[in-house]
Amino acid sequence: MSNSSRVMKNTLSLYVRMMILTVVSLFTVRVNLNSLGAADYGLYNVVAGFVSMFTFLSGTLTVASQRFFAIGIGRDDWNEVSKYFSINLFLYIGLCGIVILFAESAGLWFVLNKMVIATERLTAAVIVYQFSVLNFVIGLVVSPFLALLIADENLGVYSIVSIFESGLKLLIAYLLYITVGDRLIVYGLLLLIASFLINGFYIVYGLIRYKQLKIKFVKDKSAYREVFAFLNWNIIGAVASVCKAQGINIVINLFFGTVINAARGIAFQINNVVSSFSVNFMKAIDPQITKSYATGDKNKFFEITCIASKISFFLLFVVAMPLITNMEYVLGLWLKEVPEYTVIFAKLALIDALIMSITDPISTAAQAIGKLKWYQIVVGGLFLMNLPCAYFLLKIVENPLIPFFVGIGISFLMMLCKVVFFRVLAQISIRKYIIKVLFPVFLIASIVCLFDFIILNCADTFLKLVLNVLIEVCFSGLLIVFVGLGKSERKVLFSSLPIVKKIVR
Repeated sequence: MSNSSRVMKNTLSLYVRMMILTVVSLFTVRVNLNSLGAADYGLYNVVAGFVSMFTFLSGTLTVASQRFFAIGIGRDDWNEVSKYFSINLFLYIGLCGIVILFAESAGLWFVLNKMVIATERLTAAVIVYQFSVLNFVIGLVVSPFLALLIADENLGVYSIVSIFESGLKLLIAYLLYITVGDRLIVYGLLLLIASFLINGFYIVYGLIRYKQLKIKFVKDKSAYREVFAFLNWNIIGAVASVCKAQGINIVINLFFGTVINAARGIAFQINNVVSSFSVNFMKAIDPQITKSYATGDKNKFFEITCIASKISFFLLFVVAMPLITNMEYVLGLWLKEVPEYTVIFAKLALIDALIMSITDPISTAAQAIGKLKWYQIVVGGLFLMNLPCAYFLLKIVENPLIPFFVGIGISFLMMLCKVVFFRVLAQISIRKYIIKVLFPVFLIASIVCLFDFIILNCADTFLKLVLNVLIEVCFSGLLIVFVGLGKSERKVLFSSLPIVKKIVR
């Protein structure tokens, strides 16, 4: 199977998964919000979010795992894959101990003494916190197995299991709806059980599927040094990512309480669902970027990174823009009661995600090259400024929109820095990248935004919503295919869709 066909096959399988997960996620958020209430829904988001701050370490290890696994698989060297899998697995197990120690000491103290939580909900908050810690540890152990699946581009199983997971979420929503006890505690327990079942399957499947994988104690000190050297600079970006996602959530809790946390939680549920359009594509193409660098094909490495940059943005854009235009009506249709600030939060979160998506493939390219010191110091350092900038500005003006405006500004600066570092690390022309990626991206975005401003406005009926979405998707889609993409890129996009391929020709 050709590289482009395999990428498209994996992308399509991930899109089937995404369509199902989207419907399930939107439905379950509505049911769970109604069942828990805005205060408890926000409380769960901030408490579970605090635990997920520990993902800065696991996220760094996952990136490292995928990189080493993809290079080993690209060379068809399973001894190398087994060596690095074993190293990463032992590191994850050690990390579990560190997380538990911190979570049960300083972490628990922070939840009890610093977070804004109603006194009568403290017991429930602590129980949910403990469930979240266990959930995190389970996910941590399974991370190397998931990294191996993605590095091997074995995404069909990942999609199928995710669909089964969505079925469990529906069941959880139903059980929560009929529960008569403390629904927040029940919700945390049910999510823990679902996590145990799903992650347990990944471990069993990984051991059965990859029989050539040998887990062993590795004595090669140079291999440990190589992994740790790769991790050192990645930690900056990982910490920054968590600070923006969960650190800001805690800051909002300190300034505004759990109801505003609920609004932000809903906004980021929408953002996560919509972003999956480009994230799924990146999961399919990330291994190709890494493998093209490992084989020394510089031209292919550059071309794949550029194609990924454009398609990553366009896939997100064609879905995000109709939502941004019609957000107020969509949220009113989706939720019985829309918490204050949810509409503007959701719009700003999607704008931020659109800016980030353009240069996400450059991050993968930088990981493949491995020269991360100054890349992470500059780009990761900028990313890290989200939390302190938001906090100090909120001290001056207590407006919950400030963290979103800060995030958008920093994301734009990061995009510019990534382009410069791509030039330095990959030895490519900035002018060529601007012509191939940035110019068509900003041209399409400008035309569509102007079209929305002049022709469309927020829907006030379901029929108008349907018409707005159809018009905008068709208009954006045609512009992207015939203006935004080059001939070779259209060929990649439609390589596994013969009917569409004939039309494009």
